[in-house]
Amino acid sequence: MKIVTTIAFIGAVALSGTVFGQYEKVYYRDTTFETEAYKVEIDNVVALPKELKFRMNIVNKTNDWLLYNSDESKIELGGKSLDTKDKYILIAPNDSKKKVMRAVGANLNDARTFNFVCEGIYKVALKPAVATPVFRLPASNNEFVAGNFKITLANSAKETAKTDVKFKVTYTGEGLAFVSPAKVSVEMPDGNLYATARSKADVFAMKKGETESFLATWERMEGGSKMDMQLVEMLIHFEGVFQESTQTKLDRKVLPMSWNDALTMGKK
Repeated sequence: MKIVTTIAFIGAVALSGTVFGQYEKVYYRDTTFETEAYKVEIDNVVALPKELKFRMNIVNKTNDWLLYNSDESKIELGGKSLDTKDKYILIAPNDSKKKVMRAVGANLNDARTFNFVCEGIYKVALKPAVATPVFRLPASNNEFVAGNFKITLANSAKETAKTDVKFKVTYTGEGLAFVSPAKVSVEMPDGNLYATARSKADVFAMKKGETESFLATWERMEGGSKMDMQLVEMLIHFEGVFQESTQTKLDRKVLPMSWNDALTMGKK
């Protein structure tokens, strides 16, 4: 009877949270929550002595863009608030995006539970695209201003087989701006518009004062010397590329995260 009692006592202590530090890695249960606008799935939650991390998948259920600013989220653990600062991410309409969230501290593998305060998700409403002038290549002027956007030609390689053009854009407005490099096109001497070969380039967001770069590329075109990119003038169009926006902040959620006893002990 004494032996059984002793074993039971040791087991109770191991599960009480007083000796969690003996586990180099502590695993937590997966969790999920859902609103009318989005769904969040959290898995691969693990705590090390100096780092806590997990994978977060955000599913956009709307026809609008969503913005997640992880600077506004935090982890509440052991009476402390840990930041999860990272670059904001954009989730396209009816799409999803994964990211790994991290927080640093001390003795993070001791706690049996923690709260993830999920805050900083915004619904984004895009304004009409800014009107832009046609950009001539070869360039007679290396930059132009369109609304609150300043666009500068960084460099270009204009050849028969391939033309690459790199632009820098600086946003001077308030709030958040969107740039869609995949919408860049070029007008050739035949009068037609040709989309950039970088048709899968991601949309990116910019805050006031930020400068980013993007590329546009075109491959060899049919039509002989009249369509030879090295010889003829190319007129680059930016219809739909530069947009400003307004954001509506969505309600925050507090997610309790609990220790996965079986997984933690089984992986020791």
